Amino acid sequence: MNPYAIRARRGIFVRTVAGIAGDVAIGIGLAGTCAWIIQSAALGLFLSFLLWIAALLLSLAVSQYVVRPTIRFALSDAKLDRGLEALSALAQSAKEAGAPLWQQLSQGIGRFVVSRVA
Repeated sequence: MNPYAIRARRGIFVRTVAGIAGDVAIGIGLAGTCAWIIQSAALGLFLSFLLWIAALLLSLAVSQYVVRPTIRFALSDAKLDRGLEALSALAQSAKEAGAPLWQQLSQGIGRFVVSRVA
């Protein structure tokens, strides 16, 4: 299999997970804010509904204009490859130091990298 295709799939998976996590974090934060405002201001049913609609639109805008560009910038293919190389080097140095947990991690990462490149 083509190594570039494997890297592209891995990058898509990592970016998708990061995007979903960012969207969930923004949604939970805005939901908590809405609940706090509704309780502290004692808003009526209609104003509460309007607040939830405004929070929904704000979360969509933050996802589109903040979360997605940040993920695109922070998780480029080159950065993901360097991170994997750094983690492999850390596991290798810990393996040489004799730590059993790191040794298992090193073997697992080594098997993953070899299976994806081959």
